[in-house]
Amino acid sequence: MRIGVEGRTLQGKRYGVARYLSNLLRNLVEVSDDEFVVYLSEPIEPLSFDSDAIEQRIFRAPSITWRHLRLPLEMKRDRVDLHFSPSYFVPLLRLCPAVVVVHDLTFKVHPEWFAKDRRMRFDDFFWREVRRADRIVTESEHSKSDIVRVLGVEPSRVSVIPAAADSRFGPLRDEARAREVRDRFGLGDSFVFTAGAIHTRRNLERLIEALGMSSRDAGVDSKLLIVGTPAPFSPPVDIEGTASAWGLSERVVHVDYVSEDDLLSLYNACAAFVYPSLYEGFGLPVIEAMACGAPVACSNVTSLPEVGGDAVLYFDPLNTEEISGAVTSVLTDEALRKRLSAAGIERAGTFSWRRAAEETDAVFKEVVG
Repeated sequence: MRIGVEGRTLQGKRYGVARYLSNLLRNLVEVSDDEFVVYLSEPIEPLSFDSDAIEQRIFRAPSITWRHLRLPLEMKRDRVDLHFSPSYFVPLLRLCPAVVVVHDLTFKVHPEWFAKDRRMRFDDFFWREVRRADRIVTESEHSKSDIVRVLGVEPSRVSVIPAAADSRFGPLRDEARAREVRDRFGLGDSFVFTAGAIHTRRNLERLIEALGMSSRDAGVDSKLLIVGTPAPFSPPVDIEGTASAWGLSERVVHVDYVSEDDLLSLYNACAAFVYPSLYEGFGLPVIEAMACGAPVACSNVTSLPEVGGDAVLYFDPLNTEEISGAVTSVLTDEALRKRLSAAGIERAGTFSWRRAAEETDAVFKEVVG
C-alpha cells in the first residue's frame, strides 16, 4: 500500500506537529510494509532516520492551491492508496480515502483565544471538510469526546492513539552537562522550566504571577525559563510586562527556540517543569519532561490527567494561588521532587511510539480495506 503524507509541517524548525510526524514515520517504516510518499513544497532538513520506504516529492504552488488541488492530483498520479494528513487539513478535492489527525479542537471550543483575523482559517467550512475524512485520529480520550460532541462525528470514526516522548528523552545524570546549560542560559542553580508555543491558552501570565507569589510568600528565588515561539494566530502574551509588574524582570528568561540537545539538557537540569495550560489535546512537553525525570506540576484540565496519571502534581490553572502553591511545594520539598521524578519516568515509559505506529498502521489498513 502507498500512503501519501502531507509533510509540510516538516519544513523549517520542527515544533509539535513536525515532531509528531517525524516520530510516527520513523516507527511506521519499522512496523509496516507500506510505502510512504511525503509531499513537500520546499526541501527539508534530513530526517533523523533513513528508510527506503520513504520517498519525498516536492512541488510548488500557492498554499491553498497546493493543498486543495495540486496535492490530490499529485497523489493520484503517484497511485497513492490513502492520504494521511498529520494536522487537521483535508483537501476539497478528494481522490482517495483520507485519514486526518485532529490534535485538539481549541479553535472550535475557544475561538476567543485566537486573533480575529486568523479565525477564518478554521471556520465552519474547514470543519465540514474534516468531518468528511474516512477516519479521524486523535491523541486523547478528551479530544475524542470534543470531536464527537462538537463536530458530531460518530465515535466509531475516531481512533485514540496517544503519542509518546521521543526515545532520545531520558535521564542524563550528567551534572557537568546540566551545569553548562544552566550557565549558558543564565539560570542559576535552580530554575523552573516550561515549554511550548506562546499562546493565550498556555496561561503563562498566571505562571509568572504564581512565581511572584512564591517569591513573596515563601522566599522562592528560582528563575523561570520559558521556551517557545509566539504563535502567529494568538493575541499577544505579555511575558515582559507581567514579569516587570511582579519585579521579576531579571528572573524570567524567554528563549524562542532551542535545539533538541538543549531541550533534553533543560528537562534534565530543571528543578521543576510546570505546565499551566488551559487546554490541551495531549500535552507532549509533559511526557517529555517526565521521561527525563523532571518533577512535573501541571494543570488538572482537559487531556493532561490522561498523560500525567498519578505521576505529577496537579493544580487548577485558573487559580494563581494554587499554581503558586504547587511551584513552592516542588521547589522546597526534596522528597516530593524525588517521588515525582521516579513516578514520571515510570509513567512516561507506558507510552510508546512503536505502539502508536502499529495502531496507526491498523487504521490505514481498515480504511483502505
